[in-house]
Amino acid sequence: MKHLHYDIEGDILAVTFAEGQPHLGVELSDNIVLYYNPQTAEALKLIVLSYQALLQASKNKPILLEGLATMPVQVRQIVIAMLQHPPLVNFLYLENRPTLKLYQSHLCQIFIPTWESVITRHHEVAIPRP
Repeated sequence: MKHLHYDIEGDILAVTFAEGQPHLGVELSDNIVLYYNPQTAEALKLIVLSYQALLQASKNKPILLEGLATMPVQVRQIVIAMLQHPPLVNFLYLENRPTLKLYQSHLCQIFIPTWESVITRHHEVAIPRP
């Protein structure tokens, strides 16, 4: 089951790609957490804190994914590969600066809170499968 959940009060976007699998969580930045199945390297869930603020900020300047630099090499390689393929490529555009050994990203606008989501305080939307 795929679904998207936006909490307007907390400005938190949670995108679930799959459920019910063993998972490992990695912090890509202070505001972005990725959960994946370490056995299959399948992305399971992406959580973006301060979604609207990050979205606006990433239009002008890429988001530094400083969490990648501190991961064990094997985990970093798996995560980078996942970030370069669907479904994650639809949410984050990864930029590599090999000379600086930094990874940056631009957040893709996938959801715009509506007045109804403000009234209900959260919004769930089914994401069609490609």
